[in-house]
Parts: sequence; structure tokens; C-alpha cells
Amino acid sequence: MRRAGWKVGWVVCVVLGGMGTASRARAQGEGVPLSLEEVLGSTREHHPRMEAAQRDVAAAEAELLAARGGFDPLVRARGLAIPFGYYQHERIEATVEQPTPLWGLRLSAGYRLGQGDFPVYYGQYETLSAGEVHAGLALPLWRDGAIDKRRAVLAQARLRQRIAAFELAGERLGLQRQAAYHYWDWVAAGRQLTIATSQYELALARRTQLAHRVTAGDIPQIEHTENERVLLGRDADRIAARRALERATLKLSLFLRDARGEPQVVSTARLPSGFPVPAALMEEGLERWLEQALRRRPELRGLDLRREVLEVDVALARNLAAPAVDLGLRVARDVGVGPANLRPTEVQGSLVLDIPLFAREARGQRRAAEAKQAAVAARARYAREEIITEVRDALSALRASHERVGLAHGAAEVARQLARAEYTRFEHGDTSLLVVNQREQAAVEAEIGEVRALVDYQRALVDLLAATVALEPSAEELQDNGPRGP
Repeated sequence: MRRAGWKVGWVVCVVLGGMGTASRARAQGEGVPLSLEEVLGSTREHHPRMEAAQRDVAAAEAELLAARGGFDPLVRARGLAIPFGYYQHERIEATVEQPTPLWGLRLSAGYRLGQGDFPVYYGQYETLSAGEVHAGLALPLWRDGAIDKRRAVLAQARLRQRIAAFELAGERLGLQRQAAYHYWDWVAAGRQLTIATSQYELALARRTQLAHRVTAGDIPQIEHTENERVLLGRDADRIAARRALERATLKLSLFLRDARGEPQVVSTARLPSGFPVPAALMEEGLERWLEQALRRRPELRGLDLRREVLEVDVALARNLAAPAVDLGLRVARDVGVGPANLRPTEVQGSLVLDIPLFAREARGQRRAAEAKQAAVAARARYAREEIITEVRDALSALRASHERVGLAHGAAEVARQLARAEYTRFEHGDTSLLVVNQREQAAVEAEIGEVRALVDYQRALVDLLAATVALEPSAEELQDNGPRGP
């Protein structure tokens, strides 16, 4: 049940403003807050890197189709005519061959016609007047029985198709992590611009008030001059914050795309009002997160499949070193008129033995495949260790950032109270505007610190969910706990 709490925590990060499917349709208009779900969906569907990865999947599917072609039936036909010479005759022959995946069994059927004068040593070419129909099979008893080149190519093509699908999933996961980073950076830049603008407007509103008080002799001229200094500085901060938001918006546009795949520069009117409320942390469950990550991470699944591809190579190399013992069976019958010796049905059996004496090619291929297998196993072992470390680090960062959010929120509240109290003292003549500005600057820094803590929390949460392949919530999990932020 605690795991469900984490799901809700992620849901808070994904959807701002409780946007469901119908709300997402309205999100294309101005004024509706842009949700992370919309950005992730756009990245999945329209990002060029996703299109490139999908092309790789299509290429793997095409290679699988080519591998299946190894079991296509094959038609062979030939004709021969000798109209001039001592032995004048004509021969035509057509055969259909069908390889099968059943223990390397090969079937064949055909027709041949031989008419004219044949020398004794070519007597087998002669048929009755309507020709000969024949059918046969060839069954490998040892080599090419359990596996052969056709079946190996087909099995590996199927595995590579699955590898391409996992590579597509890995590309999607990495892109969505980047998209989430840029989304939260954009939200943070918007919040910082709001803070800088409010501080500038506060100093601007004081300008007239302070001018009246200086004229009335209530405060010295230096207080008005101090406000002018602060006004200029805060205007510069506002411009810098605006530029930071523009930069964040442009970076986000690389992941937020329209139906044609073109980048969309989102309006500041779609900035959400704040950050989601950080969910309560789970006290336990590391093993569950690790188990999910090790079970679902696409790079691990891809390495497992690559190991299977090499297992096929090993099996094929062992097969190449084995003796070939092929059993053949052929049934033929002539039709029509002609010599009596051609009328009976002919049944022919054969046994072919082929033994490689040194099998150096097979031994070399097997050693190469086994060495590659060991290399893939080592990479898989290190990838597993990396994933475990990544999940542990993400959980650690999430816990630390959650604590920082609480502390930063408290520090911002205290700083704002001190700034308000200091200005009240200034109005009563008990302090100077310089001290008020210092208090307000401390409040601004505290508010920005809270924004950064919230961004760090969201990034840590994205890292954890990406590490455990939980970055895409289901529709029924889409809920919202409301905005939070300075």
C-alpha cells in the first residue's frame, strides 16, 4: 500500500490542475496550464529521435521478413534440345522444393519429360510419352537436424526484432527523462520570473510613496535614493529572469511538438501556478523498486536477447562440426506409352554421409561466439550493478530533496515575515530602507532556494521513476494534489 502512495506522488508530478483526457484537448488553447503529461505524450509521439528508433524497428521487421524467405518454395526448371546429331532428343524438367523448419526436412515434387534417342549411358533421362511425376523428401539425421542456417537466421531475426523494440523503449525512456527535466526547469524559470517581477513592482510602487515622504520631511532624501538603487538592480534581475525563462521555453520546445513534429514555443500564459505538493516519502520498499528496475529496464532485456542471439551462433557452430547423415526418399512414376521397363513405380532410398575431418571453421566460429557471449554477460553484469546503484542513488536524492523542500519552505516563510516586519519598523521610523531591502533580498533568496529545492525534488522523482521504468502512469492514476510553491 505504501507503493501506491508513491504512485500518487508521481501522479502529482505528472498532472497539474487535474487534467484528464478531455482537459488535455483544451490544453492546446492559451491559458490552460501545460502539464507534464502533455509534454511526455508529445515527446513519445512526435520527437524525431523516436521516429528514428521506430525506423530501426521497421528495419528489424524487414529483416525478419527476409529471414522467413529462407523457407519460401523454390521452383527449378530447365530444358534441353538436341535437334541435330546422332542422338536427337529433348528433355524438360521442373521441380518444386520446399524447405521446412521441422528438423530440417526438405520436400520436393516435380515433373520431367524425355523424348527421342538416348545413348545407353543417358538412359535415365528417357520417360514414357506423358512424362514422369516424382516426389521426394530429404531428412537430416545429425547435422542440420536440430538447427541449420535457415532456422538460425530466422531465430536471430526474431530476437533482433525484440532487441529493436527494447532499444525503442530505452530511447523513449531517455527522451522522457530529458523532457521532464526541461519541463520542471521551465516551471522553475517561470516562478523565478514571478518572484523577480513582484520585487521590482514592489520597489516601483514605493517610489512615489517615498518621494511624498521626502517632500514632507518625514524621511531623508537618501532613503528615496536607496530605493532608486534597488529599483535598478531589481529591474536587471527581472530582465535576467525573463531571459532564463525564454531559454527554458526554447529548450522545452524541442520536446513539445505539434502533430507535424515541429517544435512548439509554449506561451507563458500556460505556466502552472506552482509546483505539486511533494508526496509523503516511503519508509521502505527499496527491494520492490530494485526488483521492478531489474525486471523492466530495456537495456537489461536487450542484453539478455543479445546473449540469446549468440547462443544461436554457438549452436550453429556445433552443428557445423557434426557429421552429416542425410536420409533421402524418392517416389517416381511414368505416365503414357513407351518401353515396359519404364512403367513400374520407382521407389528410391538414399543415405548420404559427410564427415568433416578437422572442423576448424566450426571450432573457430564456436570459440568466437562463446567469447562474445562472455563479453555480453560481463556487460550485463555491470549494467545490473549500474541500475542498482542508480535506483539507490535516486531514492537517496529523493529523501534528501524532500527534507530540503520542507526546510526551504520554512526558511522562505520566516524570511517573508522578517521582511514584512522590517518594513513596518521602517514606516514607524525605527529602521532604514537599506535594512528593509536587505531583509527583502534575503526573502527573495529564500524563495528562490525553495524553488530550487522543489525542482531538485521533481528531478529526483523523475530519476527514480525513469530508473524503474515507471515514467508513464496509467490513465486511472492521473490525480492531482494541488499546486505548491513560492
